Amino acid sequence: MNPELYSTASLWKILERLRGEGGCPWDKKQTPESMVKYFLDEGYELADAVLENRADAVCEELGDVLFQLLFIIFLYQEKGLFSFSDVTHRIEAKLIRRHPHVFGSEKLDTVSDVARRWEEIKSEEKAGDEKKSLLSGIPRSQPALSLAMAVSRKVAACGFDWDEESAVWEKVNEEMAEFKDAVHKNSRQETAMEFGDLLFSLVNVARFRKIDPEEALREMVAKFSRRFQHMEAVLAEAGKEPASVGQEALEFLWQDAKRME
Repeated sequence: MNPELYSTASLWKILERLRGEGGCPWDKKQTPESMVKYFLDEGYELADAVLENRADAVCEELGDVLFQLLFIIFLYQEKGLFSFSDVTHRIEAKLIRRHPHVFGSEKLDTVSDVARRWEEIKSEEKAGDEKKSLLSGIPRSQPALSLAMAVSRKVAACGFDWDEESAVWEKVNEEMAEFKDAVHKNSRQETAMEFGDLLFSLVNVARFRKIDPEEALREMVAKFSRRFQHMEAVLAEAGKEPASVGQEALEFLWQDAKRME
């Protein structure tokens, strides 16, 4: 037997044991809905390991993600809704169908040609579905900045967009003024709403600048974390913690951390 298949089969056997008579109360309690959070958590841990180039951790986190995927499939198979084979057969057929330049006779020379044809085939697949909004296919559970960018790109593609970047900056300034006004009114609900408007306008600036806002913020948080950890290390050498020193000392350490980069 193929060792990869055997490994997957072994995991499936473990799931049968966990969910079966005499199994684990926690595992037996889970539902597809409850497993979504754990799947997303494991996905983020995998992403961290990949971005930090930690191969051993990537291997471990891939195992966690694989187990979460199998767990969710197992739960649906228990309900008789679909099986593991249904999942693999569907993705196999989709990949072959969407790569006509590999599995068929079409000729697509560039990455942009491939991406365009992929979207065309995807639209053809959904042509028989009941007419939905242009935004229907966007996953709502993705991180908010990624969701905002996906929505922005989708509506811009159909012509609902600013003519030039300067107009987007005018919108940013408008939203900033409205946000400040809401802050001065001390209305939490209105402030939150205007803050969302401001963020969305900045996402559109990112789109015009061809910046991934999710990745930009992630890199900024990583940079901030590195600097703060440097501050912690310096304080630890003196037997101190950040909370034990004043603001002036923290600012000095912060500037020192910036110079160290």
